[in-house]
Amino acid sequence: MSRSRNTFLWMAGLSVVTLLLGVAREFAIARELRASGAADIFFRGLVVIGAARVFGLSLFRARWIPAPEELPARALLSEERGVAALITGVALVALVPVLGLSAWAEPTPWVMAACVIAAVLGGAIRALAERAGHERLGFALEWGAPVGTIVGALALPGGALGPTLGLFAGFVLGGLLLTAPALRARAGEAPWRPRPRDGATRWLLLDTLVYVNLGLVDALISHVFAEGDFALLNYAHLFVNAVLMVPTAAATVVALRLARRPDAHALLRRWALVGGFGIGLAVAGVAIALLWSPVAAPINAATGWPIAGEIHLLILLSAPFAGLRFTNTVGRQQRVATDPKSLASWDLAGLGLRVVLLIPGALTFGVLASPVALTIAEIVQLGAWWRPSSSEWTEGSEPGAPM
Repeated sequence: MSRSRNTFLWMAGLSVVTLLLGVAREFAIARELRASGAADIFFRGLVVIGAARVFGLSLFRARWIPAPEELPARALLSEERGVAALITGVALVALVPVLGLSAWAEPTPWVMAACVIAAVLGGAIRALAERAGHERLGFALEWGAPVGTIVGALALPGGALGPTLGLFAGFVLGGLLLTAPALRARAGEAPWRPRPRDGATRWLLLDTLVYVNLGLVDALISHVFAEGDFALLNYAHLFVNAVLMVPTAAATVVALRLARRPDAHALLRRWALVGGFGIGLAVAGVAIALLWSPVAAPINAATGWPIAGEIHLLILLSAPFAGLRFTNTVGRQQRVATDPKSLASWDLAGLGLRVVLLIPGALTFGVLASPVALTIAEIVQLGAWWRPSSSEWTEGSEPGAPM
């Protein structure tokens, strides 16, 4: 079995466990906080924390996985420490308007700030662990966060502080387990010398901030939603991510490893289309299934309130977004690895269109406007990678072996 296929299967399989833990976490929050103001606060903070973690992980994956193997991990981490500090600082600043000034009179936002720091460091360590071939061990961080959140919610019920403390503990423990194997020196590593700056980092920063974290816009304008609606949106995203997360986690790493092959464009485009179509259908199927009593009843019983009827339409409207997000995530990895600057104009166009549509849409249609605006932003992103660049045309793009 090829290394790429083996990596994909292992990461997909372990992502199923991550998915189940994430489902358990969301059900614990839904049962304790329901669709309340406290739930809104928790999920607003979680959006920023998750964005910081995904931002750092995606950026450092793109920088480090394609890097020459002789470069030491400690040196790479040191080289990008300023970038990690920048990500952390931006996320900490973003917490203030997302949570609202009045929320900072309570301890929960301060714990969320600590979570941001732990999440960025953990994302960097996980990217180095994956670079060293420890993709499976990297799930210690993915599993620690939801387990800690569940324990915190059960230990301190009735508010957002308990699950937030648990989330912080999960990040810290998961990061500690990864640190030694991620930074361990390997045979063949050369003495490190600073690499010349090629400008790729700043373009990856822009791409990751604008494209990967489009959901931050929801958190910033969530104050115009009715109380509890932002929590409902996040509960709906639970089911969308249940379909999207498993193949995406594996496909991202595999696609980055394939990105420098001469036939990468045609190969990635083929798998992007097949996977995106399947995921869109699967999410739509989940939404329809929630209308069926044998499916809805146990879900409602697990949360203690009729959550299925509240979120099925949000999930159905998210089906096109989910399919397009997977398609773009796989298809654009060649540009991420080789020419991130070319993505900038598409990123900004998608973000601008999303904001223009979402603000009046939210005032008119409430939270239903969010998945529609996300879908339109993803449609724009197809233009970022659909056609190969002129250099790729000259190199050829015949299909290669399957992933």
